Amino acid sequence: MHLIALLLALQAGGPGAQAPEVVIAQGRLAGAVESGVDAFKGIPYAAPPVGPWRWRPPQPPPGWSATREATSFGPVCPQRGTDRLVARANLPRSEDCLTLNVWTPGLEPGARRPVMVWIHGGGFVQGGSSVPLYDGAALAGRGIVVVSLNYRLGQLGFFALPALAAQHPGEPSANFGLLDQIAALRWVRDNIAAFGGDPASVTVFGESAGGVSVDALMAAPPARGLFARAISESGPALYGTTALVEAQRRAAALAARLGATGPGAPDVLRAASADSILAAGEGDVGPIADGTVLVEDVTASFVGGRVARVPYLTGSNSDEGSLLRAGGASLPADSGAGVPDSARALYERGGASGAEIAEQWFGDRLFAATSSLLARDVAALGASAWVYRFAFLPDILRARRAPGVPHGGEIPFVFGFGQLAVFAPPQDLAVSAMMQAYWTNFAKTGDPNGPGLPAWPAYAGPEPRTLVVDDSTAAVAGFRAAQIDLALRQWSHRTGVALP
Repeated sequence: MHLIALLLALQAGGPGAQAPEVVIAQGRLAGAVESGVDAFKGIPYAAPPVGPWRWRPPQPPPGWSATREATSFGPVCPQRGTDRLVARANLPRSEDCLTLNVWTPGLEPGARRPVMVWIHGGGFVQGGSSVPLYDGAALAGRGIVVVSLNYRLGQLGFFALPALAAQHPGEPSANFGLLDQIAALRWVRDNIAAFGGDPASVTVFGESAGGVSVDALMAAPPARGLFARAISESGPALYGTTALVEAQRRAAALAARLGATGPGAPDVLRAASADSILAAGEGDVGPIADGTVLVEDVTASFVGGRVARVPYLTGSNSDEGSLLRAGGASLPADSGAGVPDSARALYERGGASGAEIAEQWFGDRLFAATSSLLARDVAALGASAWVYRFAFLPDILRARRAPGVPHGGEIPFVFGFGQLAVFAPPQDLAVSAMMQAYWTNFAKTGDPNGPGLPAWPAYAGPEPRTLVVDDSTAAVAGFRAAQIDLALRQWSHRTGVALP
């Protein structure tokens, strides 16, 4: 059989594979067998946020009477620019985008398997759950029910115009993208048992903006009780949560650029196209300390112990500075701030020079320091926390003499390379199997450790240990402690938040 035809046949489950069907609260779904697991795609978890429902909390999802085919992803949410992964997949876009996807090992009644809910990255302005990189089949093959979801992006997802809020007093009126994620988690709670999942054993995990989302969900009172464990991959929460007054200023400026002023502003904005709204946006986009969904800055919630008390796994990659070389798209204005003299001297002693110093300081200040601080805060609550550093270079990066693993470079290893696994060299596959084992062990038990894996101690004590994943993998005490401590002291001085 021709190679391409063979790959397609394997993904589709082979000749004669019977389409799985499941009944949920909304109606009957017909899925497909893909890579040996049952897949259901494009399931609405909320009503389309269009017309009068734009900039409103997500509403209950529609139902249906006939069997609904669930074999194709829903469109990605409207977005400014084009994420390269979205562009390569040629994914359609629509405001009717609040859908999720489920991969399950099987539909046995009462199976009660652990559930992992993936939140994609993209700076809160780009991305989508249907990116091929996020195929959940390999993780599902390890006994996990995997869910991925779309959520509103850009100013359609994070917008705080007082004139809109005044129309619906008492409703949350800023963090619509986070509210979408919470609605998806509620859908999982109410429906995942039909797919063989355990609603009491949900792990929420995400990368970059998805990692920031995980941290925000840890802090968000409306998300309490909807997940039992959390994994934040390269989530730079030390960026800070946008203050409500600043979010309102940006929203008013956007409205003015679109001619939406005075009492009729909400009607003008709801009649405008999604593309025109996103094009008129300015400044950073992301979670807002609105006093309802997020009571305060997310990091302040962690430091103050006002977050969900659940096992927490977090970490970053060895070359997060790749974001600076890529132009810093969607990064806050201060993310490329100059390197202070104290930091420059520290990195020079370590052998770095020139642009390397700024890139390493960027990675340590915004990623490694975030992981260390938030893990310490979770441990102080009495929940277990684990920290990793992903530094294993696959062959393709070694050939390019890459300085380290770039932002997002761990994702293929977590998801198992999808159809490209047949082309991956043995050492890459071995590291992927290890990462998948850690992640799924954590989802199953709240502890990533398991037989045959390098020991990964919880992040605790005066000299906590970080699991460094490289050509050899081991837990390292005090990993980059001097750089992280310097970054945290600077953050504390800038924000006025005392370190624990």
